[in-house]
Amino acid sequence: MEHPLRPPEGPALLLRFERLCGLSPPDDPCQRLAQVVRAFARLPYENLTKILKLAERGAPVDARRGPAEVIADHQRLGTGGTCFSLTATLLHLVRAAGFRAWPILADRRYGPDTHCAVLVEVDGRDHLLDPGYLLDRPVVLPRREPLEIAGAARRLALEPTRDGRSVELTSYVGKTRRVRLTFKAEPADEVDFLRAWDASFSWEAMRYPVVTALRAGRHLYLQGNRLQERTQGKVRKSEIDPDQLPSRLGADFGIAPEVAARALSVLRRAGERHG
Repeated sequence: MEHPLRPPEGPALLLRFERLCGLSPPDDPCQRLAQVVRAFARLPYENLTKILKLAERGAPVDARRGPAEVIADHQRLGTGGTCFSLTATLLHLVRAAGFRAWPILADRRYGPDTHCAVLVEVDGRDHLLDPGYLLDRPVVLPRREPLEIAGAARRLALEPTRDGRSVELTSYVGKTRRVRLTFKAEPADEVDFLRAWDASFSWEAMRYPVVTALRAGRHLYLQGNRLQERTQGKVRKSEIDPDQLPSRLGADFGIAPEVAARALSVLRRAGERHG
């Protein structure tokens, strides 16, 4: 079984990903990093593959999807992963590009260590890469002053806490401030990261489809059979007929319809209903 955090032994997977995305690696390492991160942000956040892998393997430790599997599945099926598999994959690619990088954990409103991202050193400064939150470029991790970042269809900021041990990701709609999650500012121990990953298989969110992606300036978010489409200043919500979910996931997110059909079948057998 592939160890999801094993350091890359060479650039093979990185080169494969670059070929898949039609990228020509520039000579400048920082430009290459930015190019890879931007391309990687096209992978959707989705729990369909996670639901299927757990049903197939039975135990979380055996259901983790490592970097090679994530890239291969994306090539064949248009899938991505949840924050843990996406973070492990991007971590592998960034390290293969020659950068020092580590996983970090984050807390959300429903519990500690329920999100994760990549910390990468660029020109001597720590930068954040967050594939699970669809950030499409390295962003300096601020230690003292807040940093506003351009997000898809919303205003986002990274705001250090007073003790300097964590950084809050906040969103603003008008004057309303909302803390989305809180990053721990230091790298996560591998054991802690894998423990948090395994715990995520028992989350409530594993009982229904969750898919989100950036597409042509739109932030698409599906939970169950409810779809939200956010653009600058506008939010449109709709409900999708459950029988149409596989085809809509193909049309809107680029995920092979058979993936959604199989995942929904697993959920129905477990007694879950959507719509």
